[in-house]
This record gives sequence, structure tokens and C-alpha cells, in this order.
Amino acid sequence: MSAPETLTLASLRVARFNGPQLGVLGDPIAHSLSPAMHNAAIATLAPTQPQLSGLSYHRLHITADELPEALRLLHAAGFIGVNLTVPHKIAALTLVDSLSPAARRAASVNTLVRTTEGWDGHTTDGAGFLEALHESSGATVRHREVILLGSGGAARAVAAACLDATCASLRLYNRDRQRAVDLAHALNDPRVTAASLDEIEAPAADAVIVNCTVLGLKAADPSPFPATLLKAGQFVFDTTYGPTPSRLLLDAQANGVSHADGRAMLRWQGALAFRLWTGILPPAAPMRAALGEKTAQP
Repeated sequence: MSAPETLTLASLRVARFNGPQLGVLGDPIAHSLSPAMHNAAIATLAPTQPQLSGLSYHRLHITADELPEALRLLHAAGFIGVNLTVPHKIAALTLVDSLSPAARRAASVNTLVRTTEGWDGHTTDGAGFLEALHESSGATVRHREVILLGSGGAARAVAAACLDATCASLRLYNRDRQRAVDLAHALNDPRVTAASLDEIEAPAADAVIVNCTVLGLKAADPSPFPATLLKAGQFVFDTTYGPTPSRLLLDAQANGVSHADGRAMLRWQGALAFRLWTGILPPAAPMRAALGEKTAQP
């Protein structure tokens, strides 16, 4: 079987694969550019890396209830690794044999690496975000305020990474205020505060504003951040991506705020995951091309 058709649990039960494989599991998953990105990297590397011959990266539409069985089937089918996206990054914590220090700190998993009996859990979201932010903005979060919207798996990893990278403060906002409070408690750091999305206060002049909610996946989605609080000197990083800019990115552009969508983070977290699976950090150029990646906008 070859990628990039979308597999379901039903098709996975009868599928047969030729050799080791990779994939991404999520719900929804049709929008994911991960298969195109990884398969472009594999095609570039395979001529000089014969161990990658026959390797493909698949898209799998797997619901929350289906995740345990799907992981068992993928292991039995010889998959060497998978990525996890919404809604699996937290649920998978109880389905792995072990957790990397970063995954344990973030309480989130986006990358599974095959073991003899099951899976090891890792997260590359936090490191991928920091690499993408530096690449997109030329700066880091060091000594800067970070405004983080959302409290799901990616948000947890980004929050932990920003704290470890010595941000000045981290303000968590989530539609469900209690989830933001729970995440702040888990992070256990005096720099962290939490509130609901309707309690957002004006950020610092050089703040990094990060959207880790799902608002932005659809063109009609509203922005999770008030446009009136956006000022030149800040940087907006929307971890979502789509065929058209999100409302948040359009608001940033209208207010003269430098910004980037989630493609660079997707590429970096994917490259770091690929290295965990194969020992090889893939080249950026074919991945950029597959993603239709654009540079950050001033």
C-alpha cells in the first residue's frame, strides 16, 4: 500500500504494508500536510539512503475512541513511528511504554517511536516551535512575554519549551478557563498566569502571541485574540495553517504586526520526529516546497 490515501481504522484492519512505514493520526486529518512533507523528504533522501527505500508516510483518520486499537494495529503492521495530532496528544500518554523528559514535562505526546512491545512517547512540538520562531522572526522568547492561546497538547509543549527557554512571563488563555488554570498548576512556575479567552489583557510591546487553539483551521473561524490589542513590535505565531490566512494573521497584517503561520513549526517538529525514527535530520528544501511554505510577513 502506498501513501497518501487516507486510512481509517476499518481499512487498517485489513491493510498490508511492504516494509516499515510511518504515519500521522488525527481527527480531523484531511487538512494535514505532513504526508506530503515527509514523503518529499523521503524521496529526496532515498537515492543515497537505501534503508529508506519503500518507506512511506500515511494519513490516518482515527477518532479518540479508536486510538488504542489503531496503535496496536500499526505496531503489528511494522510501523516504525507515527505522529499524533488533535485529539490524541494527551490521550496517548497512557498508551506508551515510556515518555521522554520533554514529553513528561509537557504532559503531551506528538511522536511515537516503535519499541519491541509497543511505543515510546516523545514531543517535538516545543522544540519545533522554538526553531520555527527563531527562523521566522530572527528572535527568541528569552526575556519576552509569551501570550499562549489554548491548552491542548501542542499548547502544553509550547508552554514548557518557552519556560525552559527563559521567557519573562507566560500568560495562558483558554476558552475553558479551568483548563488554563489546570495547565498553569501543572507547569508549577511563578511566571505563569491563567485566564479565559474573554479576559485577555493588553500584551507587552514586544510580546510573542501564539495561537495553539483550533481557531484558524477553517477560513470562517474567528480570531481567538482581539485585533485591537495587536501592535507593531509584537510577533504573532499561528500554529494553524490552511489554504488562506487565518483571521488572526489577517488582523496581524492589518495592524503592522510581523507574523507567521504554522508551516515552519510543522516542518521543524516533523524533521525532529523523522530524526527520532531514522537517525537522519531531513533536508528543509523539499519539505518547504511540499508545504508551500512562505516566509514570515513583516
